[in-house]
Amino acid sequence: MRKKGEIVMLKKILVPLDGSELAERALPYATALGEKFEAELILLMVLQPYLLPPATGHYGDVVYIDYPRMEERRKEAEAYLARIRDRLTGQKIAARVEVLENLAVADGIVDVAVEEGVDVIVKTTHGRSGFSRWVYGSVATKVLQEAPCPVFLVRVTGG
Repeated sequence: MRKKGEIVMLKKILVPLDGSELAERALPYATALGEKFEAELILLMVLQPYLLPPATGHYGDVVYIDYPRMEERRKEAEAYLARIRDRLTGQKIAARVEVLENLAVADGIVDVAVEEGVDVIVKTTHGRSGFSRWVYGSVATKVLQEAPCPVFLVRVTGG
């Protein structure tokens, strides 16, 4: 817990992205914080493995994960994040790329925040409510509840 009057310093800022323009709307906020505090941005994409339907075999039900396609998706994600990193480093922002696989996106974000010791997570929230939020869940809510650091949420509605 910070003491009253203590100066806040940000060294690492985690920016989870999913490849959408919606998620990229967090970048101006993360960049502004990065410039202000001379902090490093960690651009993260969490890939969820495709789960194929169970097939009954000699040893019972088995769930197969599409690993060959996952390697292709990983390369695409790394290239996407590298383009964003290169654009940011042109603005004198230190940034690096992280891609990981996790069945739960929120868990992956929180795991990286813990492992990297980030000072703040900057991400968008898609502004879902009602039935769609119940069906899809809210990554932002889960990250907010479980993150080991402050979470800066940028509310975005529409595409």
